[in-house]
Amino acid sequence: MSQARTSPEVSGRAASLISCILPDDGTERRLLAWLRQQGISRADSVYCRGHSVLREAVTRRGKLPEPNLVRLVRIVVDADEADALFDRIYEQADIHRPGGGALFMTPLRYATPFPLPEGLGDEPGEI
Repeated sequence: MSQARTSPEVSGRAASLISCILPDDGTERRLLAWLRQQGISRADSVYCRGHSVLREAVTRRGKLPEPNLVRLVRIVVDADEADALFDRIYEQADIHRPGGGALFMTPLRYATPFPLPEGLGDEPGEI
């Protein structure tokens, strides 16, 4: 009988998922560029349709409100850095302005680090 194989150890640790719902006005691109300058490489952004997320839903009786496009930015950060980064993202993304968005954080039991290769250039069209 052959001996059971063990998988190679994967480094990782407790982390937090910070999620931002932002208006589709370029805020998420500025936030992602700022995160990259801070050395944070585990972040992404996707388009979503939002109903009453950033503004009040106004509609006629019996009709659904018109959706508006929003951006969902998700950031994975080590648990010990999460609270401080959460506060900085709130300021950096102007969440406090009317219609500025929403921000929430979820604990993750385990997340694998994602280091970028050395010498990797910036994205084209970065603001």
